[in-house]
Amino acid sequence: MRTPPLPLEPAVRDPRKLRRTALILVVIMITSAVGILYSYFKWAEKEANNETPAFKGRIEKNFKVWRQDESEGDFAAMDGEVYVIAPVVFSDPAGWKTTRAVLERLAKRYADRKDFHIVSMTIDPEGESPAKLKGYAEELGATLPQWWLCGAREESVHKFLKNNLKMEIYPHRKDGKWIYDGSLVLIDRDRHIRQATRKSSKVKRDAVVFNFEQAAAWDAEGRTAGLEEGKTNVQTLEDMLVKAVDHVLSKPVTQQ
Repeated sequence: MRTPPLPLEPAVRDPRKLRRTALILVVIMITSAVGILYSYFKWAEKEANNETPAFKGRIEKNFKVWRQDESEGDFAAMDGEVYVIAPVVFSDPAGWKTTRAVLERLAKRYADRKDFHIVSMTIDPEGESPAKLKGYAEELGATLPQWWLCGAREESVHKFLKNNLKMEIYPHRKDGKWIYDGSLVLIDRDRHIRQATRKSSKVKRDAVVFNFEQAAAWDAEGRTAGLEEGKTNVQTLEDMLVKAVDHVLSKPVTQQ
C-alpha cells in the first residue's frame, strides 16, 4: 500500500534575505575586482622598474657573409656570444658619423672580451666589395675576430635586415642616395634581438631603438625632454646600450 504524497506548498521567499544575499554577492565581486586591480598595478609598477632588455625577436636562420679579409663568415659561428649589428654605407661616412663613434668606443670598451663582436654590414655590397671593406677596416682599425666589416648579395642583405632584424625601412635608393634604417641591433647569446627600455610612466616602459643618428639630430635641435641634466640624447642612448650589452654578457646560454 503506497503512502499518499504529502501536500507541497511553494516556498515563501523573504525579500529582505534575498536583498541581503544579493548585497553580499555584490560586495564580494567589488572586493575581488579591487583586489585584482590592485595586484595588477603593483605588478605593472614592478615591471616598470625592471630594466632588463626587452625581446624583439630572434634570428632563426644562419646568415653567411664575406668579410674584410675576403674570408667567409657566418653568424652561427657567434652562437653563444654577444654582438651588435650596424647597417652602414661605408662610402657615406656622414650618414653614420655618430654611429661610427659609438662603435669605436664599444670596440675599446670590450677589447678584452672574446665573446663580444661588432658586425658592420654594408647596405651596398655591389659597390663595396671585400677589397674596399679591407680599406675601410684599416681606416677604422677594425680587426677580426672582434669587428666584422661584411656583406652578402644585395637582396639577401636587405631581406635579412627587414625580415630577420625587423628594421623599420627596407633599404632602397632615392635620388641616388641609400635610404635605410641604421639603428644598431643587439643580439644576445641565444640569438635574441634585445632592446633597452625606458620608463615612460609609473606603470609602463617603452622599448628604445638604438638609432644614434636620430639621437644626434635631436641634440642638434636642442631637444632635452626626459634627459638627465648635462646629458645629451646620444650619451643617454649610449649609456642604455652599454647597460644592455653588459646585461646580456652576464647571462649564460639558455637555448640549445
